[in-house]
Amino acid sequence: MNRNNMKNLVAFIAVVCFLINSAFAQTSPVKEKSLLWKIEGKDLKAPSYLFGTVHMLARKNFEMSAKAIDAMDKTSRVYLEINMAASNLAEESQKHMMSDKTISSQIKPEEIALVDEVLGKKLGITLAQVDKIKPMFLIAMIMQKSFSEPMASFEEEIIKHTKQEGKTIEGLSSIEEQYSFADKIFETSDFPSYLKSMDEFDIQSILSHIYQLYKEEDIAGMDELLLKYTSSNPETYRQLLPVRNHLWADRMPALMSEAPTFFAVGSGHLSGEEGVINLLRQKGYTVTPVYN
Repeated sequence: MNRNNMKNLVAFIAVVCFLINSAFAQTSPVKEKSLLWKIEGKDLKAPSYLFGTVHMLARKNFEMSAKAIDAMDKTSRVYLEINMAASNLAEESQKHMMSDKTISSQIKPEEIALVDEVLGKKLGITLAQVDKIKPMFLIAMIMQKSFSEPMASFEEEIIKHTKQEGKTIEGLSSIEEQYSFADKIFETSDFPSYLKSMDEFDIQSILSHIYQLYKEEDIAGMDELLLKYTSSNPETYRQLLPVRNHLWADRMPALMSEAPTFFAVGSGHLSGEEGVINLLRQKGYTVTPVYN
C-alpha cells in the first residue's frame, strides 16, 4: 500500500471512530500541556470551561480528572459536540447510516469480491446485506469489533455526572450537521482500498501512542503524531477542522453569556491557529490552562 493511502486510512479511521475529532492537525500556537481551559473576560460574569476528550479508549486507562469534575461542578450546564444524551440520538443516527446509492454501484466490479470477503471475515455479513449502508459506518463497526478489551467514553461519563447533578446537556452541532461533515470527507469508491489497508495497519500501536500523549495532556505532541500520519487534502482539512472550529467558536460566546458552561469536544479541536482556544482568544476572551 502506498504512503498516501496509509495516511488517508489513518485520518479516516480517526474520524469514523471518533477517537480524535480532528484527524488533520496543524502547527499549534498553544504550547501549554493541559486538556482543560478556563474561559474568562469580556462580558462573562463567571468563567466557562473548555475540555478536550478522547471519545473512545480502553476502560482500564480511563480516568476522569478531578479538575474536569470540579469545572463541571462550577458550571450550570454541559455542551458536547452533539447532544449524545438526546432521546432521538439512535433514531437520527440510523437515518444517516443509509445512502441513496448502493456501495456495489460505486466500486469496480472486480472489487466486490474483496469487500464481500472482508465483511464476511470481520462482521459475518455479505455486501448484499449492507449495500446501502454508508461505508464509514461499516468501517466504524469493524474498528469497534477489533478492540480486544472493554472501551470507555469521556462523553458517557460526562453525561452521567451531569445528570446526577440535575444539569442540562446540549450540543454545539445538531446530529445532522455533525454527520454532514463525515459525509464530505469520504468517497465510497475508496471503500475497497480502505478495507484492504486495515489489515496492514497497526491501529493498536497508534492508539497506544495517542493515549500516552493524552495522559500527558500533550496537545502539541498529538498534533505532531497526527501530522505524521495524515495527508494534507485541503478540502478534507477544511471540513474536519476549521469549518467546525469556527462554527463552534462563533456559537460559544452567546452560550457563555447566558450561563457558565462546560464545553467538551475532541481534543484535536483545541489547538492550532484555527483551534477553538486561539479563535476564542481572537474574540477577546482570556483562555488559560487549568493544571490542577
